[in-house]
Amino acid sequence: MTIDFHLLEDKDSRRRFMEVNGISTNDVSSDHHDRRRLRHHHHRHPVAHESSEDKFGKLEIAQENDFWAKQKKMEHDSEAKVAKQHRKRQKLMHELYQDSGIHQDSIHGLMIDAGSTGSRLHVYEWKPRVLSDPDDIAAAVAGDYISVPGTESRWTDRLRPGLDTFASIQDDDELRQAVRDYLQPLLEFAETVLHEKRNKFGEYPIFLRATAGMRILSTEDRARVMEAVRSSFRDKTYSPFAFVDEQARVLSGEEEAIYDWTGVNFLLGNLVEQSAGAGSVVEPTLTHGALDLGGGSTQIAFFEPNGDIMSNLFKLQIGQAKHWNLYAHSFLFYGINEAIARFHSRLIANKTVEERLVKGIHNPCLPGGSEQQVRTDIHVKHDGLEIWESEDASASAVSHAILRNVKAHGDVDQCFEAAKALLHLEKNDWCEFAHKGDCSFAGIYQPALPIQSPNFGEFLAFSNYYHVWQFLHLPDKASITQLEQATRHACSLSKEELIVFNDGIVSEDELDSYCFRSAYVYQLLRHGYGFKDEDSIRATRVVAGHQVGWCAGAMLYEINAMPWKYVEQKVDMVSATAIPEISAVILIGIFSMLSLLLAIFRLSRQRRQFLSEYECLVAKQESKKMYDSL
Repeated sequence: MTIDFHLLEDKDSRRRFMEVNGISTNDVSSDHHDRRRLRHHHHRHPVAHESSEDKFGKLEIAQENDFWAKQKKMEHDSEAKVAKQHRKRQKLMHELYQDSGIHQDSIHGLMIDAGSTGSRLHVYEWKPRVLSDPDDIAAAVAGDYISVPGTESRWTDRLRPGLDTFASIQDDDELRQAVRDYLQPLLEFAETVLHEKRNKFGEYPIFLRATAGMRILSTEDRARVMEAVRSSFRDKTYSPFAFVDEQARVLSGEEEAIYDWTGVNFLLGNLVEQSAGAGSVVEPTLTHGALDLGGGSTQIAFFEPNGDIMSNLFKLQIGQAKHWNLYAHSFLFYGINEAIARFHSRLIANKTVEERLVKGIHNPCLPGGSEQQVRTDIHVKHDGLEIWESEDASASAVSHAILRNVKAHGDVDQCFEAAKALLHLEKNDWCEFAHKGDCSFAGIYQPALPIQSPNFGEFLAFSNYYHVWQFLHLPDKASITQLEQATRHACSLSKEELIVFNDGIVSEDELDSYCFRSAYVYQLLRHGYGFKDEDSIRATRVVAGHQVGWCAGAMLYEINAMPWKYVEQKVDMVSATAIPEISAVILIGIFSMLSLLLAIFRLSRQRRQFLSEYECLVAKQESKKMYDSL
């Protein structure tokens, strides 16, 4: 039996459940690095159950006990895995210390992607934003000349869990210390990569951008966690890198979508004509669309130069010379992990304790002969919408269930329909009325996809799209029809057949979920965003040797928001020993003389203008006298 740990309540709610139901709290791990999730509604009400004398009430309590026992075992197993990863990481850091590959004449910056399942640090480098050539100055003023961030895959480090995990820590001091401990390995990694430039750490900015995991939290909890991050980075004894508070914040979903698009097109060379860390903005003859599927949210972004955008229009500008009008939208709770959680809640909805915990509930997306134990705090209304508060006041805040597929194979058609229902296409009525067919899903406007445009390349899909592509053994570029056919095949397999089909691509503890993941990706692309059967999408993890995602786009934007510096070029004299350089005093004298000459020129021009006007006036008066005499 496998267990889904995606949805776990916070520590206080868990402990209250134990106390209400007479379960020893000693059995509950106090470690705040577990994989529990804290919901944005942050509502904590007591868990209602049938009487403890009732056999089903006892069964519910037993399931909760079993759940946390397995969670504790998972934490123990995870410690061994973490130790192994730590040894591998130490080896990499040793190699980086010997030769990190950084350029001595480069400037550096750090970007931390604080996602829903973990945080990833990227070290970037770019040419100093210093100008000395007059032609470069003119280009920079015009906005044509920009800085280009570069990186290497080995300059990236990652850790788990997501930053949002720490929102369950109520004491502010404890929260701050937990966040400091959590981020410390990433800072150590960055210091190792850049150790040859330790004396310049204070010049290198550090950015942290959090995504869907933090967007899901309540406003209060989100603010508490981000303040813990900011206070840590402000402390120079903790982080030596340049930091101001605005460099750590939560991205809006649309920002993430825009940076996805920017990162894709920047790495493909569509936005910038690059040259060793700097470049010029170009008029693109071709752009690509971006599709991102994270754990908590999903994003789409594209540029349509030939059509109007009625909503979700965002103007992207890099430098001053060029801007792009992008359609960009982010769907919170439509990421793959949130989709799984909502799917489970719909299977469990309105089921009795006996149905949930004795008979088990049919899960059409499981491979034949499989079962899993799940736990969810999401409820479903009678009209099918997911909510946090049950319509039944006596209902439990948390529901356990055993999901099974006792058939020989998966139920493909039912799985497809269940995945499609999560898109809430029934909410498109008003959008269809207002925008006459230009709608995606969940009532959101979306203009027609620019696939047929001569200036459009293709859509690049990454993150969990890429994982599904790999699992299904699809080529990098595959049509929607190929995706559907491969998904139908994978979902029709028994557990034993699925293991052979997988061939070690997906970890064993996640394998049972990949029929649903594949079906959801198909429905999202085909009936959500509206790709046609013959349309093709390229799924990838790397573009031009770099991991694709929003970080590259965000760093490109942040770097070019920094000011340029001007340094006067040294004059190449005939005798360098006689006059090695122009002194500041001489330069001041030259500028003073130029200012004086300019002032004299202005006075002279004003005098000529005055004399001209005076002569004109005299001429008019003479003409008037002649006229009067007549």
